[in-house]
Amino acid sequence: MVKSRLSSKGQITVPKPVREALGLAPGEEVVFELRQGEAVLRPRRRVPLENLLGRLGGKRPFPGEEEETRAREAAWAREG
Repeated sequence: MVKSRLSSKGQITVPKPVREALGLAPGEEVVFELRQGEAVLRPRRRVPLENLLGRLGGKRPFPGEEEETRAREAAWAREG
């Protein structure tokens, strides 16, 4: 068990072993979850949007993307 003390301003310092175990870096956000009289601290991990693409049944084009592609291809065909 690792301890920390609450400051007069209500702040705590996350001890180094905890920061290292959670992979926390300076400036990174954390989340406190209240569970039955306890507070659980966890990192707030932001998932890059690119990692979410394809998660809902395969990679789908953005709305209007197919129409835009067809129009571009038709314009190239007329010019060529």
